[in-house]
Amino acid sequence: MNQLYLSLCFELPQDDVPEWLKLLPAGPMTGNDGRSFVNSNPQQVVIYWQNVGRDIPLDIEHATEIKAPKGEPAPAQGWFDKLEIRDGEIWAHLTPNPSGTATITNREYRYISPAFYHDSEGNILGLSSVGLTNKPNLKLPALNHQQEKQPMPIPAAIAVALSLNSETATEHEAVNAINKLKDDTQLALNRAENPDLEKFIPKETYELALNRATEAEAKVKERQEADITALVDTAITEGKIAPANKEMYLAVCRAEGGIEKFQAFAKSAPKLVSDTHQHDKAPDSDQTKLTEGELAICRQLGLTEAQFLAAK
Repeated sequence: MNQLYLSLCFELPQDDVPEWLKLLPAGPMTGNDGRSFVNSNPQQVVIYWQNVGRDIPLDIEHATEIKAPKGEPAPAQGWFDKLEIRDGEIWAHLTPNPSGTATITNREYRYISPAFYHDSEGNILGLSSVGLTNKPNLKLPALNHQQEKQPMPIPAAIAVALSLNSETATEHEAVNAINKLKDDTQLALNRAENPDLEKFIPKETYELALNRATEAEAKVKERQEADITALVDTAITEGKIAPANKEMYLAVCRAEGGIEKFQAFAKSAPKLVSDTHQHDKAPDSDQTKLTEGELAICRQLGLTEAQFLAAK
């Protein structure tokens, strides 16, 4: 876990408020409690500061790390608003406020102590704050008190991906969110392996039921189409509608409520064609002879029997 370390101290210059201050030396270093650290990747320290997106506070006796988490006042004496790498060292540009200017100018504090994050191997990862102090030789108990395993801020992109506040998300919250995500994923896998049959059905069973439903629906439509066709054909046979309008009446019957409307129409509609020409008995099987009526038509039109038969 990344921890905060506070025991490195550097003496302030004795002249006016310095514009640039060295916060981290290059390479390996040893704290006053004997622990060793290394500034092996100064570029990483600068990138961390850029990702955090805020200036580094200068406070008194590490109030930012000790008092602020308890809700106690931790006013800044100034801000480090630029970082530079000089021969592997980390230098920072200081913009003090009036209080900080007076404190440093009056020599009320003689040392600065950077608070930084490091990994389990002692590699320095980023700066958190810088404290004005008069106790450069911090003892181990004080270190333990001041570094209560403060979590490293979570990158904004990761916080957003975990549905956390990108400005205030802590490592503890991120771990909890990841564990919940893992639990939810495992729960989903368990449900997939042992589904509740009242809520889920296997894909193959669903597809089989869907195919059967589709086939049944097709058969219903087929039967319905046959009934509609028979209904319209009956109306044509009864002379209620003209054969040329068959497709129109089929479309009417296919619409919602169309069958009932068509049945009501056909029931009340008059016959459009007289059936007096229909035979009461089957016609003579000899199709080469004309009836008396047909002969009369031939005489009126000036046709021969052969011509009439050919046209018939």
